[in-house]
Amino acid sequence: MRLNVDIQSDELSTIDTSLDTAIARATALMRSHQTPAGYWWYTLEANETIGAEYIFLEHNVGMRTSGVWERLAHRMLQEQHADGSWHIAHGLPGDLSTTLECYVALRMAGFAADDVRLQRARRFIEIHGGVPAARIFTHIHFATLGLIPWDATPAMPVEVMLLPDWAPFSVYSFSSWARACIIPLLIVMTKRPVRAIAIENLAEEIGVPNHYGKKIKPHTAHPGVQRDMWGELFLWVDKILKITRPFTRLRPTKRLALRRAEEWIRTHIAETEDIFPALAYGALALCALGAATDDPSVAKALAALARFQHAYDGDALPERPFHAGSDNWQYQQSRVLAGVSSVHQQCCISPVWDTPWMLCALQAGDAEKNDADNVRGAQWLLTQQITERVGDWAKRNPHGQPGGWAFEFENQYFPDVDDTIQVVLALRGTSIVDEPQTVAAIDRAVAWCLSMHNDDGGWAAFDKNNSLELVNKIPFADHGACLDPSSPDITGRMLELLASHGYTLDHPVVQRAVRYLLRTQEVDGSWFGRWGVNYIYGTWAVLTGLAAIGFPPEAREISRAAQWLTHIQQVSGGFGESVLSYPRHAFVPAAACASQTAWALMGLIAAGKSSSDTAQRAARFLLERQRRDGGWDEASYTGTGFPGHFYIRYHGYRHYFPLLALGKWRKAGDRFPIS
Repeated sequence: MRLNVDIQSDELSTIDTSLDTAIARATALMRSHQTPAGYWWYTLEANETIGAEYIFLEHNVGMRTSGVWERLAHRMLQEQHADGSWHIAHGLPGDLSTTLECYVALRMAGFAADDVRLQRARRFIEIHGGVPAARIFTHIHFATLGLIPWDATPAMPVEVMLLPDWAPFSVYSFSSWARACIIPLLIVMTKRPVRAIAIENLAEEIGVPNHYGKKIKPHTAHPGVQRDMWGELFLWVDKILKITRPFTRLRPTKRLALRRAEEWIRTHIAETEDIFPALAYGALALCALGAATDDPSVAKALAALARFQHAYDGDALPERPFHAGSDNWQYQQSRVLAGVSSVHQQCCISPVWDTPWMLCALQAGDAEKNDADNVRGAQWLLTQQITERVGDWAKRNPHGQPGGWAFEFENQYFPDVDDTIQVVLALRGTSIVDEPQTVAAIDRAVAWCLSMHNDDGGWAAFDKNNSLELVNKIPFADHGACLDPSSPDITGRMLELLASHGYTLDHPVVQRAVRYLLRTQEVDGSWFGRWGVNYIYGTWAVLTGLAAIGFPPEAREISRAAQWLTHIQQVSGGFGESVLSYPRHAFVPAAACASQTAWALMGLIAAGKSSSDTAQRAARFLLERQRRDGGWDEASYTGTGFPGHFYIRYHGYRHYFPLLALGKWRKAGDRFPIS
């Protein structure tokens, strides 16, 4: 029985639904999106805390870029719900912490408390518990702004920096993204900087109780987090650290730890253009130590964050941050504000992720191996490989040699397995695959990925064996995303890479990975997806990997997964899954969309079901909803940052995944006729 959850309300397009025509139309549009340098780059859209926290950062370091706060505020108001709140992903109800941060940012940008939009936001904040019910990171931001005392935040001793790399609770016990935030926050939470906002009664407006944080007590975790024995123990450790803090101001270990944290921040900023929080907290930490905004490390972090900004006019956020063809456009300041009403602050930038996916989509469509656009994209990717052994990944992988790719233009310290897999697969579809430079790059990449193999048989994104569950019990970790354990989606994709490199099902590495995947299959036949929403993404990735490595298509596990995909197909033929599937630990349907339908279709193809009615209807869904220009529309957030807390709308997903799926479906050869 299929789910009757089709929430699409627009009339279906009357364009020609011929498969060949659709692929040709999409291919032409995607080619037009390629930059002169050879790469593709699409917008990343998260939630409005990113824009709010940019305002907080500029205030905290003593600057205010002309016109930016007002335009960030305009963007926030475009995204406000009717009840006054802001969400963390499309289709979700309002989120308290996001609403609190947007409210404070709007007040800082000059909006009055009696503005009707802010009045609605205050009502939402009051109903949902005000500041005491907000997440830890919101508490930290508000402490720097003087809205709450620092004792209302959890304690984190900076001496964590002095623990050996292998020790439990060393900074390398945390995931790469958590580590890049925690290390600067160790400085911030030690120095406790405050640059108070000169807005009378603002704390009262956002529901800060009288004497909040004045009495030292264990920091209570976010209400949505369940605490066990270890969690309760760490809450009392939090209280002890706060009580003893006045007696530890002169300890030599603190000074040494602060120096070590500062060195870590400076060396990483010098070689990375990472995620928004890491750069923002890095700049804030260095300023807390006395650096000015013209300090080279601070200036570089601030410049990177400015490049993340996306200036635009009107209500619709463009799918690409910049326009190709302008001088040095990839680093052109997007804050050129003449005639622009809004600024969207991206959380990150994704050229090394978008480019190989687009190449694979074009290769599945009509691009020959020697196609000029195909080769140009591959040549650009080769320039981005990380060949120096300086990354954090090496701390828990002492024998591995470098060879991975990162997500951004510059990120020497944080290559990841997921990007590396896709780059290699894209390179294999080009005419330069047999050139010595490419062969050497692929060999390095595969060797690096193999060195990142976890002991449980799976692969994670950035680190090896990063799975100490106690890390997620500390009060600081109320988002529950401080680890980088193995995930089925990356492990399935890794099998696809190994198959392309000549590995077979009888290889010991492959056998360990297959055992991991069979062990992690859900009862309903699906697989969890860590980096895409969610079970549709994971199931597609695993089925593709198992098929590539030669796992028998008649196996029970494959049949169960294909049956699950058939069961969740909507009456429209499309597929859709809500981000709510993460906190509920079960599939939750949502409006069918292009990227998730494409994933499901590719999963069916991998399972040997390309000629099934389910695959036929999924393909028709994509064909009928293609725009006249060859692209697709999609409002859903189908990318995952932190399950349960942070999601991303990758604007490229609605384009390259449908093209990739339709290209693969055409090549399957045993489909039903589409018209």
